[in-house]
This record gives sequence, structure tokens and C-alpha cells, in this order.
Amino acid sequence: MVRVRQQKDDGSACSKAWPSPNQLPGKQLRNGHKQDNSGETSGGVPTQIGQKPKSSTLRRQRRKRAARSASERASSSKVCAPSADFVQNSVKENGCCDISAKCAELVADLKAGGEAKQSAVVRLRGSMQTLAFDGEGCRVLQLALQVTDWRLIAELLPELHGRVLDAVCSPHANFVIQKIIELMPTAQAAFIVEEISGMAEEVACHRFGCRILCRLQEHCASATRSIPLLDEALSKADVLCKHAFGHYVIQSVLEHGTMRQREQVMEALCSDPLAFASNRNGCFVIEAAMSYCSAADQELFIDGLIRGGSDKLATLARSQFGSIAMRSILRLPGSAALKLHNHLNDVSERLEGTKFGRRVMEDLGLGRGGNGDQELEA
Repeated sequence: MVRVRQQKDDGSACSKAWPSPNQLPGKQLRNGHKQDNSGETSGGVPTQIGQKPKSSTLRRQRRKRAARSASERASSSKVCAPSADFVQNSVKENGCCDISAKCAELVADLKAGGEAKQSAVVRLRGSMQTLAFDGEGCRVLQLALQVTDWRLIAELLPELHGRVLDAVCSPHANFVIQKIIELMPTAQAAFIVEEISGMAEEVACHRFGCRILCRLQEHCASATRSIPLLDEALSKADVLCKHAFGHYVIQSVLEHGTMRQREQVMEALCSDPLAFASNRNGCFVIEAAMSYCSAADQELFIDGLIRGGSDKLATLARSQFGSIAMRSILRLPGSAALKLHNHLNDVSERLEGTKFGRRVMEDLGLGRGGNGDQELEA
């Protein structure tokens, strides 16, 4: 049995030594790669001739492809620009070769209080951006925001102007932006709103950006400059309700927003109740809507579910995400929940097929320990 030359650790070997798989007749493998006559797959991992790649090899290839795709998406993102080079250059320019030691010293002085704290705040000047984008530095700034008079911090915030979108995408700097929104006066945090205006949907759909909009909703929702930004996000409520990160923003709006903002969310949900109820993210938005929206809006949504028919209602109650929405409705007081209760009663025998349907039956009082003879009057 002949074996081919092994791949180097950096993954670059064989890329020039072997011709492209497209130039050679080959066998199609299960993972979609072609195996050529040399015994090497197009994924760059050599295998024994006639032998299929191991499952661990295929998993490793999938992880590499996923990482490569994520890197390409990040590099082409319209929301954020890379900030790693900036941090490194800033460290060199400021002479901070050992940023970890500097951060430890700043933390100790900030916690000591008195003159040591004042000295630490003075030393932050000129280093705000460098620290914000650093894993340890961002903790220093968060501590400074907590223990220092806001008037002193306000003098340092202009150093972050123009970098909010970068901070939104940073796994470290986003915490600094959140802390500014939480602890600083609304007027001092206004630059954050200004820099993300016009990109509310993109920010809401970002894994870190959604946190920024949630903090704005919690602490600055009534501010004159924040209202247009939040309205901009709500104009895409139908998209955000189903998005992996955007639905957190909508849930925050339902919890902390105005009655008009809640009505906007409910209008989006009522446009297609079955679709939102069966969505893995939309079902949690519905759960929040059943807690914070008015009784009239809740009944409007429930009527939309019922209009879908008994078959769709039963299918929804049997599904994982649909059952979450159903159970949140059944817990409501009032006639709207009783109306849904009675409709589900009619299809109760069809709910036993899945564990999710059985949970709905328990809420209906038809599960184990429930009273199947119980009747409700709407």
C-alpha cells in the first residue's frame, strides 16, 4: 500500500506539489471533495489510496472552512473595521510595551482611592482607545467609570469619538461603551447614538452591537437623540424578531419601551403569527409580548393564531418553539387565553405525539395529574 507525503504543520505543503483536483479524474467523497489518483483529497489532507477520510479529519476540515468564512465575513463587514493594528500601534506609540503591567498598576491605584486614584485617572489620558480595545484595559476603564466622578471621565471621552462602530464589534470595547451608557449622563453618551445612527439594523444584528441597543433602551430611551435610533430599529421589527441577536433588542423594547413602541412590535407579530410562533427566536419575543403588551394587543395576536385553523394550531403546539409560545399564552389571565385553551382542547388527542405537545397538555390540565373533565367558559 503506497502512502503519499504528509502535510506540514502550517497546512501549506502539497499545495504546489500536487495538481488541482479539477485537473484529475477522481472519486466523489461523502463530504463533497474529490479524491485524485494521488490519494489526496481536495481539502488538502492526504489519505491512504482507496481509504475514506476519518470523521475527525472531516470535522477538522469543516472547522477550518467555518473559521475561514467567518474571517471573510468579518473583513467585509460594513459595521466594523479591524482595530487590532490600531491597538498594537497605539501601544508602541505610547511606549506601553507591557500593557498588562500598566493595567494592573492602574487597577490597584483606582481601588486605593485618594491621590492614587486621581493619579490613575490622569494617566488614562491619551490611552483611552488603547485600553478600550484591550482585554485587560477594558476592565480598567470600566472600573474607572464606576469609581471616578463623571466630570473627570467626561474629559477623557472625546478620545473615543469616531471609534464607536469599531467598539461595537470589539469583544472588549463593547463593554466600555455599555458602561458609559449605564453610568454617564445622557448628554455625555450622546456621541454613541450619533455614530451608530443610520445603522440600527446592522448594529442590532451584531452579537455585541445588540447589547449596545439594549443598554440604550434601558437607560436612554426617553432621550431626544435616542428616540430616532430606536424608531429606526423598530422599523425592521419583523426582521429583528427572528434574528439570533436582534430578538434581544426587541425583547428589551417590550420590557422598557413606551406603549407605542410595544404596539409597533405587536403589529409586526400580528402580520404572521404562525411564522413568528414557530421561529426559534420569535417564540421568545412572543413570550415577552404576552408579559408586557396590552390585553387588547394580546387578544389580537391570539385571534391571528386561531384563524390559522385547527391543523396548524395542533402542529404548532407539538413543535419545540411553538409550544413555548403556546404555553406563554395559556398562562395569561382573561378571555383571550381561555379562547386558545378551548381551541386546543378540541385537538388535544393530537398533542400526545411529542414531548412538547404533552407539556402543552399539562398546561391545559389534560396531562398527568390534570383533570380532563375540566371545562372552561369563555
